[in-house]
Amino acid sequence: MILSLEKVRQSCYFDKHAQDVQLSEITSNSENATVMQKLRTNDLKDKQLIIKDDGRFELNDYISINQDDDLGWLGYFIGKSETLQKLTLCCWPDEKERVDAAAFAEGIYRNQSIQRLEFYSSVAFQNVISCRNNSNLTDLSLCCNIGGEVAQSLALALGGMSLKLFHLEHNSLDSDSFDTIIKALISQKQLERLHVMFNAIDRRGCETLSDLLVSWRPQNLRELVLGHNHINDEGLRRLIPGISECCNLRWLGLTGNEFVTSAGLRSLFEEAVICNLNGLSLGHILNITEGLDHLVWGLPNFQALQYLELEDVDIDDEELQTLSTGIATYLSSDLRELNLSDNPLITADGLRSLSTLLQSESCCLEVLRLHNMDITDEKASALADALVGNTSLEKLVINEPTSSSGWSAFSRLLCDTSSISNTHCSNHTLTQIHCYGYGEEVPSSVERYLEMNKYQEHVATTKILMHHPVFNMETFFRWKLKFLPVLLAWFHEAMSVLILEELTDGEGYRLPFGYLVGEFLSECDTSKLESVDHVSQACDVLLPRMLTSVYQFVRAMPLLVVDGYCSQDLTRGSRKRKRILQQSGKMSNGRKRACSF
Repeated sequence: MILSLEKVRQSCYFDKHAQDVQLSEITSNSENATVMQKLRTNDLKDKQLIIKDDGRFELNDYISINQDDDLGWLGYFIGKSETLQKLTLCCWPDEKERVDAAAFAEGIYRNQSIQRLEFYSSVAFQNVISCRNNSNLTDLSLCCNIGGEVAQSLALALGGMSLKLFHLEHNSLDSDSFDTIIKALISQKQLERLHVMFNAIDRRGCETLSDLLVSWRPQNLRELVLGHNHINDEGLRRLIPGISECCNLRWLGLTGNEFVTSAGLRSLFEEAVICNLNGLSLGHILNITEGLDHLVWGLPNFQALQYLELEDVDIDDEELQTLSTGIATYLSSDLRELNLSDNPLITADGLRSLSTLLQSESCCLEVLRLHNMDITDEKASALADALVGNTSLEKLVINEPTSSSGWSAFSRLLCDTSSISNTHCSNHTLTQIHCYGYGEEVPSSVERYLEMNKYQEHVATTKILMHHPVFNMETFFRWKLKFLPVLLAWFHEAMSVLILEELTDGEGYRLPFGYLVGEFLSECDTSKLESVDHVSQACDVLLPRMLTSVYQFVRAMPLLVVDGYCSQDLTRGSRKRKRILQQSGKMSNGRKRACSF
């Protein structure tokens, strides 16, 4: 039941007492008072506010309301806020117990800064949507079962909105109610993202949505997410005419529609509009593995694909190898993120086959997700081997390896200390290994290399300085003395790296260089840097190494050094004699010309 505004205290009452009200007296606890003060001073974290009555959403500023909280004042401060952009309502006070709930609703009604409204309570939605008067609202998310009786109210409300996102989730709407809401979306000319998830959409729902898209022909629609519904091959075929009208569609989500098979996907892949997709979600579609070759067959049509999700599709090693080869052939230069999580049939051999993609010269993959998979030591080693030589992957999401041996494989990948050359050729691109699951952490021995990789311009030099106090030059003798100028230039660059006091992290932020220098010193056992400037420290550490390296060349090739010096000396002597002869010749010619007169 919608609250009556007759019970609301007049706004003049709040205006009159706003300067004198004590927040500790109108809130039930200090946490609520703190959040209320932030709302009052327009200082909320991320400009978001969550209203709840349980333990959810602990990461942002929230107010957990109870009987001792004055919702009239909460609504007043919400209405006055000029910076609040996102409001999430997980609950709504009982009208019989909270007479100030209507004042709370009016405060939300008065606000003109909220751009995103999220509802996890159908009662909250009924009360707020009936008095919404905010022209800046662009995102509306309904993650609650609103019921068929509210569908008509929602359809009417949509007529007065100009949304960019409409998210409808976890509703048990009947076909007629769903048709009413979907048909009302035709007024949303600016809509960019349409998410209809966990709503039991079947063949009829697909046909209704397709008819809307055909008559609507949305020019701005970028995302169409239809995850976890009851769509089957026939429903997907009925959707295709509508999807083909979305000329600017960039993301299609079909995750969780377990009745879709590879046959239905093949009919979708044949549509011309598919070639413009940047993202495709096909997770939890178990029947896709019955004809994975159809998916690979369709990959040439995805010339712009940057994200591909194949989570929990029961893919095995052989199918993964086929997929890896297909992606490397058709999508290697475009694909940025690949999700293969929750596929337990993949073994170490399957992960090793990813090298076809990861070691491709054109590979641009930046994120690889492999969580909810038992990462044994053998799998960790196989994955690390597949990443050798990769220069694009920045983030890896996995479950924690079963033992320290698995982590050692990643440590060697990030910094192979067996030789200077191997250290230089280690992976300097990977900056995140995210352990999926509560309590799983990356060991500090691996974490420090991931942190160092954020300084890509200098990381290879720093790793070499950390782990090679004595440089073995024997491997470079084949270039003879031609390598010496290269060696001296490298030491000069290394010295310039160590004397840096700050550098940029790649996103414009200035960062202290002390972290890298500290790591370098801990390996060099040089504890005196704290009292010595960077230049002195660089000279103390690098000059002995440079002289030792040069000495190795001189000792290994003494005749070349002597011959080089002698040849230079002879060259200088011959040049001197040539200049003398040339000068003598000019003088003789001058005397001859003088005698002729």
